[in-house]
Amino acid sequence: MSPNHSQSHPSKWQPTGLVTTLLSPGARQVIRCWLGPFGFLDEQQHPRMLLAMINDPGTFGDLVRTANSNLAPTVVLNELLRKGIVEPLESGHVLLRRSAYMPATEAAQQSTVASDDCLAAYSPRRRFNDI
Repeated sequence: MSPNHSQSHPSKWQPTGLVTTLLSPGARQVIRCWLGPFGFLDEQQHPRMLLAMINDPGTFGDLVRTANSNLAPTVVLNELLRKGIVEPLESGHVLLRRSAYMPATEAAQQSTVASDDCLAAYSPRRRFNDI
């Protein structure tokens, strides 16, 4: 299963202050992607449990590559586990803890669609200092 990169509807969720305070920028980018409309939500629009596999489609590794192809899935997963943002399950899946996300406000939904970091891997932008 590959993620759907459609932006037909804004995200229902946004990261909590816990996520924005504790995590590195790359890990925050992965969480925002997990919560966004990019194919990592279940039928009820809640974050899916993802297999902790690194190279298979529809897994945690696929999420990380969707968020930012320059990130190492193993490094991001270790950070999220160490900081208690995800919970490992006996089935080999990881579950995003409910304390990591909350319902999005209307303003946050609009800004997420306009400037979500999850799209960084798909829409390269020039920086002011690029030559």
